[in-house]
Amino acid sequence: MANLLVELGTEELPSGVLDVVYAELPVKAAEALKTARLSYEDLKVEATPRRIALFVSGLAVRQADEKVEISGPSLEKAYAADGKPTPALEGFLKSKGAAVNDLTVKETPRGKFVVLLRENKGRAADKVLPELLQALFGSVTFPKNMRWEPTGFRFPRPARWLVTLLDKKPLAFTFAGLKASNQSYGHRFLAPKAFRIPSADWDIYKKLLKKAHVALDLAERKAIIAKGLKTKFQQASFDEELLHTTAQLVEEPELLQGSFSKDYLQLPKEVLASCMKKNQKIFACYDSKGALTGKFVAVLNGRKSNVTGIRAGYENVLESRLKDAKYFYTADTKEKLEAKLPKLEQVTYLGKLGNMRQKTERMEKLAEKIAALAHKPELTESVRRAARLSKVDLMTHLVYEFPDLQGTVGREYALASGESQDVAKAIASHYLPKSLTQDYAALGKEGDLVGGLVGIIDRIDLLVGAFGTGLQPTGSQDPFALRRAGGAVVKTIRAWNISFSVADLMREAAALYGNALTVPAAELADKLMKFFEERVIFELQLKPGTRPHEIFSAVWQSRHDNFADVLERFQQLSALFEREPENFIRAGKVVERTSNIVKGMKGAGEKSINPELLKEPLEKKLFELLEKESGEIDKRLDQRHFEDATRLFGKVFYGPIHDFFEQVMVNVEDTNIRENRQALMKRINHLYTKKLADLSMLSRLD
Repeated sequence: MANLLVELGTEELPSGVLDVVYAELPVKAAEALKTARLSYEDLKVEATPRRIALFVSGLAVRQADEKVEISGPSLEKAYAADGKPTPALEGFLKSKGAAVNDLTVKETPRGKFVVLLRENKGRAADKVLPELLQALFGSVTFPKNMRWEPTGFRFPRPARWLVTLLDKKPLAFTFAGLKASNQSYGHRFLAPKAFRIPSADWDIYKKLLKKAHVALDLAERKAIIAKGLKTKFQQASFDEELLHTTAQLVEEPELLQGSFSKDYLQLPKEVLASCMKKNQKIFACYDSKGALTGKFVAVLNGRKSNVTGIRAGYENVLESRLKDAKYFYTADTKEKLEAKLPKLEQVTYLGKLGNMRQKTERMEKLAEKIAALAHKPELTESVRRAARLSKVDLMTHLVYEFPDLQGTVGREYALASGESQDVAKAIASHYLPKSLTQDYAALGKEGDLVGGLVGIIDRIDLLVGAFGTGLQPTGSQDPFALRRAGGAVVKTIRAWNISFSVADLMREAAALYGNALTVPAAELADKLMKFFEERVIFELQLKPGTRPHEIFSAVWQSRHDNFADVLERFQQLSALFEREPENFIRAGKVVERTSNIVKGMKGAGEKSINPELLKEPLEKKLFELLEKESGEIDKRLDQRHFEDATRLFGKVFYGPIHDFFEQVMVNVEDTNIRENRQALMKRINHLYTKKLADLSMLSRLD
């Protein structure tokens, strides 16, 4: 066993590149080592703006031997009638450098074939790794690459040095015009001289870098910045996204505070914070009450001597940016927000589907529909008004300069125009969630219900328009961010438990497009529901093949046009399975056994049960139980006591159904009796599956 240390030194990498490195390199390195038959104990990746480090501990010093099975001709084509090899077999043996004695015969689904068994001896790791590492670094999919040296290797920035150590031995090879060695470099300005790494030891490597003013771990750099903001500058909270970005831009974080004129504090705090974040990657500072102060914090790459000059540089640039923002704000607020509404006609919407003004008109009409469907008539006017004004800030100077402020600017301008607090807040919050990774409970606290309803109709209009004109996502391609839109609908419904028929709202949205949609209505509804099924699964983070995924599929199969209802049924059934698996499985077995009969039924199953045709005592007992208990089960289902309904359903029918199938044949020759028994099974099955879940979709109900 050995340790492998690889460091690729580069010119300063853009911050987004490090995200790709952390996401892809560990996965691809693990895959490459597995393919190369090199076992290992642990693998880690870290990166700074000037280096990417890969460390593998407990690496096998030699590849595992490999047994290879090479299939040749079929047995009948391999040998002639006299038992001698045919030309086909001789050709196969010649191409493989083998003899007849090396062959064996193997039985396959396609018949018997001759097979050549070979064992490939593993090579030493130091012979395998050079080629593996070259392919590995070339396989990472960065958004943009460049070429700078004769071999044509492509990378986001030029590579300047390469360290490759297998224990104490440098691997001898050339890559991207660089000769691998054990020489690394520290901070560009604070420790520019080369230093030697004695061995592939992760702790020693990090200590050497620390002496050279480099904090290798991204988490450590983030912690240094966060601690400085909290303790030195008394910031209780700060922009986590900006924290992540600044930690990727420096090797040794050093914090510096500056200030700006308090005259600019009349601007909305989000505008000020966005100016600082977008243009200079600096943190806005707030007081203990959350009000913006006239200060900021910048993150420097190491301690500098000319602090006064650096601070002045930040302040001068920020002054010019804030002056622009103030000018834009003043110009935009000279007229009311609604006065800019006609300008939305200048913005094309999805190419074939008109303009943004027409979209807001559709949203206004959908506002009335969703308020009615969700049984929130008291919110109708607020939702309609917010929908009408929701996109107007796209036509302002401030949003043109700072696109990430859309919604926030709309809220501030709405308030300046005299709109209600509900409408103004909804204009901002209808863009939530900011990310599909955001917890739905946090979304409920951050946004508001009116904004949530506006966000839903906004995205439903987008999805119906896109899918209705053939613009649905394909594979990894999703240019209109439709998956994000669908996920936002699901998360918003979950955050506020908004109960309504999504299918009905989509039909209303499709009707408002008129003849602009090219996909037939039935096909469109089917595609959108399949799409939303994937989005709900993503929201719940369910993995195929697991019991939670099966429970969800059973719930979705039952009925699925109301996502709040789907989520509640799934949560209750999942909780019951975790706490009382035996009660859950009893109900599942009843559904499973009755489903086997229902699936084989055709038109006969539509008939009602005729008590006079019930001949056997066990089927009479089942019918009596159905008549007696179905009302109570229905009541619990209607009251949304799904756990109780499941317990009762299993308790009532599990034993009698078992006895019935053990002693009574359903599919008898007498047509009337057979169809009557089928109808009985269907009634019992549908009592549960039509309202809760088709548990026959579950596996391993033992």
